[in-house]
Parts: sequence; structure tokens; C-alpha cells
Amino acid sequence: MKKHTKLKTFSKILLAGVLLSSASPFSVNHAHAKTDISNSYGVKKIAGYSMGLTNEDGGVAEIVKYNSANQKFYAINGHGQTIDIVSLKNLTSADTVQELQLEKSINIADGVNSETFTYGDLTSIDINSSRDIIVAAVQDADYTKNGKIVVMNPEGSIQKTFDAGVQPDMVKITSNGKYILSANEGEPRGGLHTEDPEGSITIVEVKSGKVTHLTFDDTSVIDDDVHIRKNGTKADASKDFEPEYIAISKNGNIAYVTLQENNAIATIDIQKGKVLSVKSLGYKDHSMAGNELDAARNDEINIERLPILGSYMPDGIAHVTIRGVDYLITANEGDATEWPEDDSDFINVADFEKVKDKITLDTSLFKGMTAEEAQTTFESMKNSKAYNKLEVLTDRGNDAIYTLGGRSFSIWKADTMELVYDSGSDFEKITAEHFPETFNWSNDDDKFEKRSAKKGPEPEDVKVGVLGNQVYVFVGLERIGGVMTFNITDPQNSQFTNYLNTRDFSQAIAGDVAPEGLEFIAHNESPTGNPLVLVGNEVSGTVSVNEIQVKHEKHGKNHHVNNR
Repeated sequence: MKKHTKLKTFSKILLAGVLLSSASPFSVNHAHAKTDISNSYGVKKIAGYSMGLTNEDGGVAEIVKYNSANQKFYAINGHGQTIDIVSLKNLTSADTVQELQLEKSINIADGVNSETFTYGDLTSIDINSSRDIIVAAVQDADYTKNGKIVVMNPEGSIQKTFDAGVQPDMVKITSNGKYILSANEGEPRGGLHTEDPEGSITIVEVKSGKVTHLTFDDTSVIDDDVHIRKNGTKADASKDFEPEYIAISKNGNIAYVTLQENNAIATIDIQKGKVLSVKSLGYKDHSMAGNELDAARNDEINIERLPILGSYMPDGIAHVTIRGVDYLITANEGDATEWPEDDSDFINVADFEKVKDKITLDTSLFKGMTAEEAQTTFESMKNSKAYNKLEVLTDRGNDAIYTLGGRSFSIWKADTMELVYDSGSDFEKITAEHFPETFNWSNDDDKFEKRSAKKGPEPEDVKVGVLGNQVYVFVGLERIGGVMTFNITDPQNSQFTNYLNTRDFSQAIAGDVAPEGLEFIAHNESPTGNPLVLVGNEVSGTVSVNEIQVKHEKHGKNHHVNNR
């Protein structure tokens, strides 16, 4: 392991003279992190499954879903082009980590290839245990052609297929089993000078087999502040939007879809097959106390307030109802546009060094600094080589430094997209405190602080779980690894409770690396009797099984909470 003697963790973390464990001086939307990552219930890894392959580019063990009816999980093996089935029936709360074995692999390609369809990629799965079905999203090898929604029984036998839109990237079943939805990205993988497919939502009415394809051609439901790339207008939205991830409301009537590159969320009426709204999430003010970040590449931990606006750009999203109020939880990853990857004709990201002289800072955009302080800090950044490699969005304007992702998770009111809570700088502060020598590592090498000038820990997926009458959110950090847990029972005053990282930092790729998909298993569906969190780690090609150790008598019915 590398040693770094120039760490300045506490010189920057002790902002305003406040330790991480002390009372928060921050806004009502931010509760400060606690330093002790042990907690009242405890979380530990009790089992693991390996697909036998690692890949620094990811795509090995991606999405993982649990079938409570047969106590097995189903994990996408992106490189093997299969769904791996692994049983948890004999899982126990042992002190040693149990090695799980493959029971069966479902070869999706063999089942979908035909004269009119060629398997390209397996991207997502979902399970409805009560209806005894598994669904998968499959893309065509031709990125401009429609994909498939594949319906299977628990053994992997294909029952039906439905046409999806172009490049289905996420599939979701409503809890009542009436509808299957897919988010179809429609990325211009050949570059914007070639065909740019429409992003869309596919809705399948299971009983009748009716298929509805929704596009974003109704400009009246798109708010004026929603960002359309390449200086586009709302008329370009149908091709510019790339639906990423879906959450569904408690009653199964409304779907919420992240439009990551556009920093927006679309609301869909499932029964009517209609887009109700597309709302922008705005920007995160990193000049505010509590929203600090490490944006410098200088071989130091340097978490500070800066005149930077972060574009949330969420990937994973979850829905939860708490005391009758609907909320959305987002993992604010960030994503640049670079198609095609080898020779892009449109890139909306550049190093700060290349664009800093084009920026004329509008100091009124920053609420955490005086105009003089913001301008002085900006000039200091321009004159320091430490910020040269900071990734900056180039299509948001020249009035500020716009960066990718929020390095956080957020809670929003589902009906208005009003920000209720953001975890601020907690992810970087917590990882800096507990893993100072591997701070902001990436998931493909062992370079200290490599991700500081990019997207930091890079939150990827988010799931909600209930323990007794308390509501928790679990967030996977794709780069440094591990899962953050927060208690969100009181959404405006959410509290950090645990961080578990089962990566082996003795080498670049070892242990569990790059969480991609999470799955929460409630105590009454768990083979151990305790709640579990499954993590699909796409670079290490592993699935980790983490147990939340609580006393059974603490569990009870909870009538005011629903998560989906």
C-alpha cells in the first residue's frame, strides 16, 4: 500500500472549527456525519459470490435481484452474457464469510436471437416474487434498433418477449405485477453526426400484452430550465433525453425516471401512458458550508468550500412514502457526454485548465461566500496547477464552474422536486477520515486521490429499507467502494449511521470493487432472519452479502412507510 505523507485531512475537515462529530452548523437540508462507523445494529459481510472474472472497465457483476419465493439471487454477468442464479437457502449469520456457489446460468442470447434480432447486451433484471416472474432488458447489437423485454419463470425459461425502445437500460415491474417498464436510453453511440435514437419509456400491460412507447415530444410538459445539450431547445428533447433509471410510486400508478445527462427527472402516469412533467434538479452550491468537496489533484486531502456549481445528474433513484409524503432518493453520480468514445464529435466536458480563461464568474450564484470571497477563490483556483485537471461541464454556460455529480445522495419531494435533504460533503469526509491513504481511489487502479478532480466517490445506486419503524437508505460508492447507510426517518434531518467497505486495498482490484447495483432484503424474507444488503460489484465481478444485525423483537409492522 502506498504511503502519503502530505495528507492534510483535518486542516480542511475542521471547517469553521467544527469537528465531524459535533453539532452541525449547516443548513436544514444537511445533517453532519458522525465519525463512528459502528452503530446500534452493526453491518458485516457474511457471504460472497465470485463470477471468476475481473475487468477494470466494469460490466461483470452488475445488477442483482432477490427472489424471496425461492431464496435465490439473480445477478447479471455482463461479460458472460448470462444471469447467474445463486441460492441463499443455507445462509447463516456466521462469523466467517461464506463462499456461495453458482447454481445455474441463464443464457439470454440463445433465447432471444432470431432473424430479426441479434443479442447485444443484457443490462437489467427485476423480479416479482408474488407473480413468479423475472424480467430482463436486452439491447440489440445494432445500437439504433429496438431492444427486448424478456419475461421468464424463476428457472430461466422464456415465457414472453416484448419490444422495448432503443437500448433498454433499466427494467422495472410494478409491485402489483400489472405493468413492466423499461427506460430506453437511445444514446448516439456513433456520434451526433450519425443517427441519434429517441430516448423513451416502454410500458407493458402484462395481462393484455399491450405495449406503449412514450417519447418526450410534448414540449409543454418540459420545464424551461431543463438542460438540453449542445445548446438545444425543447424541440430536441425527444432525442436528447436518455432515460436511465426508474422508481415507482406506492400505488403503482406513477413512475419517476432519471434523465441523468440532463440533470432532470421525468414523471410518468403509467396507466394513462403519459409524460406528466420533466423537472430540472438545479445545481449544488459548493460554496456553502456542508457542501465542501476535494476538487484539487495535489496529492493531498483538501476538502474545502469553492465557487463551484455541481450538476446532480443522478443515476439510481428510489421512491419512499414516509408519513404520507412521497419522496425520491437519488444517487448523484454525474455523467459526461462523449460519443463516440474513440473520436467524439461532441464532448461536453473539459479540464478546468482549458476553459478557465473563458469563465467570467457570476458571484451572485454563490450563497456561501461574499462576492469578494468567491472572486478571490476563483482567481486562486485559476492560478493553481492543483485544479487544472478538474472536470468541468462546457455546455452549461461561462458564468460559473459547473462540475459533474453532487458527490452525495439527495431527498426530493416527489410532486415538486423540491430539495429536502442532501448529504453534502459527508461521503468525502467519511472516506477521508476512515481511509486516508486510499482517499478518492478509482476502481481500476491504486492512485491516491485520482478521483478528486473528477466525481469523487461517485455514488451509483440507492435502495431504501425499513428496520422496525426506522427508514434507512443504502448508497453504493462506485469508485472507492463500499456502501453508506443513512437513517432518513426524518427526511430533513437524515443521519449517517454506517459505512461498510469490503474492498481489499492491498492491490488495485481485490475484494469487492465498484458497487453497481444494490438490493435490500427485509428480515421476514431473509434466510438468516436479519435484513440483508446485496451488492453487485462490477469491476471485481463479485456479489457481496452484507447482514444488518438487529434483534428480531425490534422488527414490527410499519404502516407509514413504503419503499419501491
